[in-house]
Amino acid sequence: MVECLVRLYLDSATRLCLLEKAIPFSAIPRVGEWLKLANRELGDYFPFRVGEITHREGSLPELALDRLPPPDGKPGAFDESELDEYVGAYRAEGWQLISTVPNASSK
Repeated sequence: MVECLVRLYLDSATRLCLLEKAIPFSAIPRVGEWLKLANRELGDYFPFRVGEITHREGSLPELALDRLPPPDGKPGAFDESELDEYVGAYRAEGWQLISTVPNASSK
């Protein structure tokens, strides 16, 4: 087993949230592969694409997952209340909320 630091981005029209968690894998996922992350409260409905992998000497491999594409006509993947709900559900699974910033990409 190899443990990787996984970075998950969730967004709404106004906010972008970064969550992190160290997750064990049998092999390091490759860029372009898809992951479904456990979420007992809200389900693992969304597959996340591995966008980048960074290897740093002396630390865990880092996997940055791509953001979910927004539904047609929407500026972000989630409504404001949905974003809070999903961030809370992932935090209940052991994810750390690293930051919440304004979503500049939705403008």
